[in-house]
Amino acid sequence: MLPDERQVVGGGFAMSARPSAVDTRAYHAGGVGMLTVAISGSPHSEWLVEQAEALAARLGVPWEALHVETPRADRDSPRGQRAAVALATAARLGATIARVPAASAADGIQAHLRTMPIRHLVLGHAAEGRRTWFRGPGTADRLLADEEGLAIHRFTHAREESRGRLNGAARPAASVPVRHYLLSAAAVALTLVIAGLLQAFVGLRPLDLLFLFPVIAVAARLGLGPALLAVALAVLGYNYFLMRPLNAFSLQAPLNVVMGAVLGAVAIYTSTITARLRGRLVLSDRSAHENASIAALAQKLTRDADWETTARTVCEHVHRLFDVQATMYREVDGVICHVASIPSETRLGPVNQAALDWAWAEGEAAGVGTAVLGAADWQFHPLKTSLGTLAVLGIARDDGRDPVNAVQKLLLHTLIAQAALAHERLRLEDRMRGSSRA
Repeated sequence: MLPDERQVVGGGFAMSARPSAVDTRAYHAGGVGMLTVAISGSPHSEWLVEQAEALAARLGVPWEALHVETPRADRDSPRGQRAAVALATAARLGATIARVPAASAADGIQAHLRTMPIRHLVLGHAAEGRRTWFRGPGTADRLLADEEGLAIHRFTHAREESRGRLNGAARPAASVPVRHYLLSAAAVALTLVIAGLLQAFVGLRPLDLLFLFPVIAVAARLGLGPALLAVALAVLGYNYFLMRPLNAFSLQAPLNVVMGAVLGAVAIYTSTITARLRGRLVLSDRSAHENASIAALAQKLTRDADWETTARTVCEHVHRLFDVQATMYREVDGVICHVASIPSETRLGPVNQAALDWAWAEGEAAGVGTAVLGAADWQFHPLKTSLGTLAVLGIARDDGRDPVNAVQKLLLHTLIAQAALAHERLRLEDRMRGSSRA
């Protein structure tokens, strides 16, 4: 059954949730599979998660929350923080969390669809983007054209103008250091000096092409604002110092118009391409750093031969990667004992001890930032395998906040899985030694 049309009013704006005609066409795709909701970090991301959870319950399928990390994404920006909150909400409602780095949201979703048995995809209006005269088809249209057997459920705002004001207010203005503008002016001044010397001693004319070099360099290194300043100074400087009549402004000359238009187009194009490449490089470096961290931990754990060294390795790695306090506990002769702590040994109060006991007994995360004993200062994660709970990792921040945000939790869970496998190996080795003695 298709989701009923519903109207939700809250936060000063209204939202309507209903599948479009495109959704109805794809809804009866074969197979049950999984439902995935794409989290974009827009102001209505949490609301979209709640709708996805209700839809998954109605369809009777497991569901997950997917966040595509693009080069433009910033984890510390308001949009990144909203995405982290929405992912935390999804985890609290029982969804699994997935994070995919990609050049665009559509590319990330398509890559994820190829690796997971997804039959239902929930998109918000921010996830598919607005259709304008200079843009191609939206994400939903692309996915329907490329993916077979996929049902897409689109939930959109009823009032576009409210959403636009909210997004505009939430986006911080980018600030460019003053020294970048000074460097831009200096680059143009140096070019003017070189052009003047060439004109005086060599007699070369015209010399307007020389100003491509400072404009391109400034656009690539300092950004669009300083590049546009370089364009304006280049046109004025060339007109006043190098164009006859000398030492006079003649801005109506066709050469000035052409020169300004060409240099402006070069500045905009160069700064745009450079910003995209720089963003992709940052995203690639971040993903490579996280993958290298996982590989380094796995390699180090293979060399650790006892419980204490293994626990200390895990604590050191988690502390260095997430900048949190880390501690490890395991059971010895029926008693949960402390094994290692980084940066220093800690003492647990009654609430934190209760969270530790719960994590050990129930095999579920407990403590701050979870649904169990959220008043605790520590967050405890059980290291579980097919042999049961082998140890418990505790993490905390000095300010008492959730130690790891929702975007980082996927990496944390991967590290916990590596640590659990290392502890499983230690348990099996202990059993083998016990059997040999017997």
